[in-house]
Amino acid sequence: MTQVRKRMHASLFEVTTREHFARVKALTSKHIETIYFPFSIQTEIEKSFPESPIRLFVYPCVANPKYVFMFKNNLYIKPYCAIALFPDHQIDRLEMIDLICEFRTRVFGTKRQAHLMIAEELIIKLYGVAMRMGSTDWNHSDLKLSLFYMTDSNKKIAMKSQLPKLPMGYYYDDIDPSEEAEHVNNTWKHAGPGDLEQTTAKLNRLPSSCIRFDGQPVAFEMIDPAGFFNNQYVFEDHRRKGLGNAVEIDLIQKAIRSGMSPFKTVANDNHIVLEASVASKFWTQWCDKQSGKPQSIVFQTWEI
Repeated sequence: MTQVRKRMHASLFEVTTREHFARVKALTSKHIETIYFPFSIQTEIEKSFPESPIRLFVYPCVANPKYVFMFKNNLYIKPYCAIALFPDHQIDRLEMIDLICEFRTRVFGTKRQAHLMIAEELIIKLYGVAMRMGSTDWNHSDLKLSLFYMTDSNKKIAMKSQLPKLPMGYYYDDIDPSEEAEHVNNTWKHAGPGDLEQTTAKLNRLPSSCIRFDGQPVAFEMIDPAGFFNNQYVFEDHRRKGLGNAVEIDLIQKAIRSGMSPFKTVANDNHIVLEASVASKFWTQWCDKQSGKPQSIVFQTWEI
């Protein structure tokens, strides 16, 4: 009974005006905990990635939010959601569960829809509680990731750095979305229905990096419409030549020049890339401010 009353009183504020979008973008830009929000808000304001429109909510108000919720209603692929707690606030578990239930009702209604949830571990656990309150007929999988971002110092170092010199026969170039999007998409192990169209949109609208050999793209990386780097890939015959590092530095510089603040995630079990990212002068790993231990972001996929 208490939970029902709480759910009636706890109410998310939906952001709808340009002024309020700009306010939340400014607030979320200040914190690593809310790093998944600013670029999506910017593309919504500018209508620059229409394939991934968003709905944005805060609680309790725009002036001093405690939580921020985002629903990205992707045109081609399953929607994804993100929830974050602003620093200097504590999670009230019952309050959060109530807000998650309200959020789901407002964005999904009565429709049962597969989706991706992005959040830190405690929020992910509470999201699972809220999901099971509605129905036990769901399957989910969790991908735990380490988050890397760039400080102002990292950005200065990156922009002063020369692009790595490539081995003979290799050269930097751009991907042709109309001709090569399928080539890129086929390398992504998580690709599913609609991802080819989404990949084409990403290559058309956002920075990407490519290295070619004999005219063919052999290494590349691009950016998700939420702002994070993704799908870095080097074909097997061209590995151990530094091409993955080269496309990443190229993409970092392109992103910074376009006004973005680069960030990426690395799967916790991808030890080689994880160690390289920790050692890199371009990246800073998100760690707990008190303990210094690395924090995890979870990509939680829900399927019916």
